Amino acid sequence: MKGLHEFEVPNDGEICLCEINGRVHSMNYDYANLNAFTDALESYPKIHITRDQLHLVSSGDEGKALFLPVDVSFLKQLTQVYYEQGFTEALHTAASHNQWLISKSSRLILDVLKYIKKVRLIFNPNVRYSGPSLINEYAQARNWLNSTIRCIAWHPYCTKVAVVTCDDSVRIFNSECGALTPLLRCKQQKHVTCIAWRPLSNTEIAVGHEDGVIVWNVDPNSLVVRPSISNAVVLRRLEHRPVISLAWSPRGDKLVTAAACDNTILVWDVELDQTSSLKRSGGSGNILVKWSPTGERLFSCSNTLVFRIWNCHTWDCERWTLPSMGRVQSACWAADGSALLFAAAGDTVLYGAVLDRDNAFVFDAESLEKQACPLFDLTCVDLEGIPFGGPVRQIEADPKGRHAAVLFQDTDCVAVFGVVKRPQLALIPSSLVMGLAEEKPTTISFIQDFGAGSCLTIGWSSGRMQYYPIIYSDLGESRNNKSVNCSSFNSFNAKSI
Repeated sequence: MKGLHEFEVPNDGEICLCEINGRVHSMNYDYANLNAFTDALESYPKIHITRDQLHLVSSGDEGKALFLPVDVSFLKQLTQVYYEQGFTEALHTAASHNQWLISKSSRLILDVLKYIKKVRLIFNPNVRYSGPSLINEYAQARNWLNSTIRCIAWHPYCTKVAVVTCDDSVRIFNSECGALTPLLRCKQQKHVTCIAWRPLSNTEIAVGHEDGVIVWNVDPNSLVVRPSISNAVVLRRLEHRPVISLAWSPRGDKLVTAAACDNTILVWDVELDQTSSLKRSGGSGNILVKWSPTGERLFSCSNTLVFRIWNCHTWDCERWTLPSMGRVQSACWAADGSALLFAAAGDTVLYGAVLDRDNAFVFDAESLEKQACPLFDLTCVDLEGIPFGGPVRQIEADPKGRHAAVLFQDTDCVAVFGVVKRPQLALIPSSLVMGLAEEKPTTISFIQDFGAGSCLTIGWSSGRMQYYPIIYSDLGESRNNKSVNCSSFNSFNAKSI
């Protein structure tokens, strides 16, 4: 099995900028200029989100110090506490009231709620929701709590990208110079974990957060920079939280969501706000869902050793466990849905499985090792004094199926591989992408409609988003036609609306 020692490290003080026809190009980071090698990304937005551009999260208490306290009626005080802090805090306020009947009734209701919570914990221990710390453990982004950029999602058909930042805002950038940058933000959208554009639509994007999902409708012809929540559909179920992962079906008619405190996977009909559930034993929550590009299979994994591959025609599933590796941390499909790459939490081996038409895995042996083959050893190595490798945080594959990228949990680089499926599934070391001084990679994503080849985008801890294109000169004509196809799609959507 191959290891990271087969990668080539850039010269001291240089960073990898691109790969053209199989050759990796790098420059000194003080003078790095991607346009010196290719102009394929000249029309793409340049994104660098600094801390002063973020919206500070306000607790709502800052202005109270400017006013003198006044006596208000109990009913008005109770209404204010309920509006600002919720039902439970309102009960605590009522319990401290000087009227015996009101305080006694409030204490009784609080005791009943406490016992109900204890009963729920017996049946589902993971209901003890620990807030952002739980999201930080399961989210695909590295160091989710402190990362400036938490998620990146490229539109399937146009040069448009949605970027989630640590202030729970979603900013949408496009290729048009001087175009407005819509900002998706509202009170309900708290602790955003994942985003995905809706296929066959130019305007809809699903945002998964702590309490559910918001499907925003962003009109590209609107002059409103910050759309109202009235332009969105709010999807929420009481027990289904926090939403850690979501995925649209390739036709865009179904949305699946996974929540860390719910062992049920929900399949949403967004327009009707109706759900169907996929529920099997094993685990007290789910942390990852990935729909295959062909729409025939759905991958899901729980927060224990169990992962499943669902047949989307019959909704039967094959159940697999990872007794020697731990739970699945991240996974991705090949472009044609014929292969699956995944890595286990805390493990340093990248696994692959080739799927046939009838069964999840080609092999008939009983042991997992004969069904999911180890493809690459990611054990941390020291290359020219710099550590690389270790446990995996995120895996992404490009839409054409030629490349895959791996984001590590502890080391400050991104490994790019070439993917070969014939005669057998294999990974070929391509390049190690490093950032500037003190930068750490936080999330990765491939551009969906990059005609010149493949292009990896990396969100760095500084708020900078880097493009790493992998260019094939024989695809240049496809790249030149991209803008024509995109404008045709925009005009089609404008007429449809």
